[in-house]
Amino acid sequence: MIDLSNLAGVMATHMAQATGLEKDKTDQLRYGLEIILGTLIKGALLFSLAYLFNVLPQVALALAAAGSFRLLSGGAHCSSYGRCLVLGVTVYLLTGLVAVSMAKFVTTPLLTGMAAIVILGAAACTFKWAPAEVPCRAMGGRREIMTFKFLSLLYLALWAALFLHLASRVNGSLLLASLLALTMQTLSFTPLGYGLVARADHFMAKLAGKGGETGAFAEEIAVHPRGFDGPGCGRHRD
Repeated sequence: MIDLSNLAGVMATHMAQATGLEKDKTDQLRYGLEIILGTLIKGALLFSLAYLFNVLPQVALALAAAGSFRLLSGGAHCSSYGRCLVLGVTVYLLTGLVAVSMAKFVTTPLLTGMAAIVILGAAACTFKWAPAEVPCRAMGGRREIMTFKFLSLLYLALWAALFLHLASRVNGSLLLASLLALTMQTLSFTPLGYGLVARADHFMAKLAGKGGETGAFAEEIAVHPRGFDGPGCGRHRD
């Protein structure tokens, strides 16, 4: 598996030396590079598999809907890049496949009703738990928390309006994919979602023979979904 953290660290060190960047900013740069590289690799793998399974439009829309919301609301993370890659690709690919399979059974009125339930549930969860903190980026106080909470709710309102506008105009599988993805992303910043991701992370770590540290981390984030920093800020978790 790619050691993305070390690769990003080497790149960040060279860039910091070339630009005279302060030492305390180098780790932030490394983490940013790790996210960018991880996103490129994850996207390439996900879209390649989605194309092979003939669900590329559904997966792309699911990623856009959930990914945009995740930027504002935060959510649970795995404790290594490899496990995050496996979990993320699996979830989005299954979302696309399920959406295509279910689309023929879902009418427009039913889809609209499902969307209303998801939006109301997502709004309630956002009021309660968003934004969830992410590695290397703690919330800077109540004002910042309220700002991201408001932006998350605004995103939900805009998404709902767009969904209703397109409900009878586009393929149902596309709308269903975005709806399922939004549901999964909402779940990811709830205590239940943290627990599920922690268990998946621990299971994959045990398969790879690395269960010890991750087991403690899984227990920690399941119990304390807000404000965790895991076993090291320098690890990739998205």
